[in-house]
Amino acid sequence: MKNTIAIGLLGFVLLAKGAAAQTAVEREQILREFDRSLVEYTRQHTLAMTTVGVTAATPAPKIFTLPVAVVFRQLIAHAVASQGGPVIRGTSPLHRAAVMQPFPNNEFAPLPKALGGVLPALPAPLEYRLVDNDLVIRDATTDVVIAVLREALSTYAARH
Repeated sequence: MKNTIAIGLLGFVLLAKGAAAQTAVEREQILREFDRSLVEYTRQHTLAMTTVGVTAATPAPKIFTLPVAVVFRQLIAHAVASQGGPVIRGTSPLHRAAVMQPFPNNEFAPLPKALGGVLPALPAPLEYRLVDNDLVIRDATTDVVIAVLREALSTYAARH
């Protein structure tokens, strides 16, 4: 039991410190899984739009799994470190973005070029946006948030 707790704490420390805990091959595999999740969402979304549409009962896609979140945070850390300028920040919205919920378009911040160059491309109609320190994937056709990576920028904003 103590070994399980120790291993769990070690994993938490590695994640908190932004350690590169995967090889390049593992990173590519994680990003391929991310791409598959997005393709599956767009396929299901297309089917749903032809029948009843996206509703609150539509299951939330599993986009930012733990491995994907780790890789994205590493990519963001690299972009922030190489930026050398002001800290990347999103808007300070009145609302908090929630998965499978509409979000006011005027409360999104566009994705800064520093991040756009390092994050994986998204299939249309999906797009990245920033809301405060959260990275959001939004379906532009329905104005619905399909994934949120909470506090994606806060660790890096606090350092500068």
